[in-house]
Amino acid sequence: MAVVRTTHLKRFILSRYLLQEVGARPFETTKRKVFQLAETEIDWSAEAAGKSVPIRGRAMLPGSESCNFPEFLSPPRVDDPPRVFAPSGRERTAPEDCAVEMRKVVHELMKNQDVGAVLFRGFPLSTTQDFSRVVNNLGLKMRRSYKGGIGIRHETDESVYSASDEPPEWCIEPHNELAQSNNSPEKVIFFCVDPPSPGAGGETVLTDVREILPRLDKDVVKKFQALGVMYKHYVPSRGSGEYLCWQTMFQTEDSSVVEEFLRTNNIQWEWDDNNALLWWITLPAVRMYRGTQLWFNSAHINNVSCLKLHPHWCDKDIPDHRHPTNTFYGDGTEIEADVLQHIRDVIWQVAVGFQLKKGDLLVLNNMYCQHARLSYAGTRKLAFAMGMHED
Repeated sequence: MAVVRTTHLKRFILSRYLLQEVGARPFETTKRKVFQLAETEIDWSAEAAGKSVPIRGRAMLPGSESCNFPEFLSPPRVDDPPRVFAPSGRERTAPEDCAVEMRKVVHELMKNQDVGAVLFRGFPLSTTQDFSRVVNNLGLKMRRSYKGGIGIRHETDESVYSASDEPPEWCIEPHNELAQSNNSPEKVIFFCVDPPSPGAGGETVLTDVREILPRLDKDVVKKFQALGVMYKHYVPSRGSGEYLCWQTMFQTEDSSVVEEFLRTNNIQWEWDDNNALLWWITLPAVRMYRGTQLWFNSAHINNVSCLKLHPHWCDKDIPDHRHPTNTFYGDGTEIEADVLQHIRDVIWQVAVGFQLKKGDLLVLNNMYCQHARLSYAGTRKLAFAMGMHED
């Protein structure tokens, strides 16, 4: 078990903050049982048992053959995400009460201090039902539908989905959730139902996008700022092999409902002779958020260069425009291979990763923090939810 050290000053400050929020004085009896949270510092290297996680040359990790790709995945350092909080006691607490205390921390750190990631560890939560009860009481406007999303996942409970149904041998690159849309969530939340075995892979990867933009080549950034990113999608009708069909993507059998969704979201589209949907949208590559310019796009992960390594697509003899996704500059010209590699190099150079434990609940500000997953063997089950903003 990793050694967890409590920072007493932070614990004292947070305890006072929680008491003020519930309007109570020390030793005062309240109607609801209140527990206190303590910020903890985790020795991530010790948790990994001193074993480095190789990523350069890793199978099914796009771009990993580059000499500029880090040899190993870095564990979080002192100033890296996430900040970690745990309950100070061991009493059983309902998920709704856990949510009340988590909400205060999320509000204080993410809204008032611009923290990108908060990890809650040691709470009495174990099932996707528990997770659903928490996220629906966090004070966030939850995105309750994944309509129009291109990720492979399924709904499990109210506001809750599987984190990913991608093959375990596939490495999911760091990305901001739904950056390829104009309706991306502000918060994404993960819950570890069943962690991978030690040494089996499946590390959760986080990247602070505020560290990406300053490290990118200025000419690359300038071109993306001038042109933006065009995202193209090819979505056949049901029964087309490995493809995500448009009936599943848009949760309807009615093409007119699909067209209304696309029209409402300023997306262009056309249907081909086989009832396949082609849709595309052009968005900025750099977006302003709370007064800061952020590298916020999916130019690399939605590019066909990523899919050509994917286990479902690597052996398919199909033209680029028949792959599920592809990206271009906003004027429709191809993004150069060396530019995509440069972006991947920089992202992984600032990425950190660690193993989630059973019951861990990870809240990310999706605007600040990319997430990813390394390949794994055996079992790994995470649940996922999206919050648009605070109510």
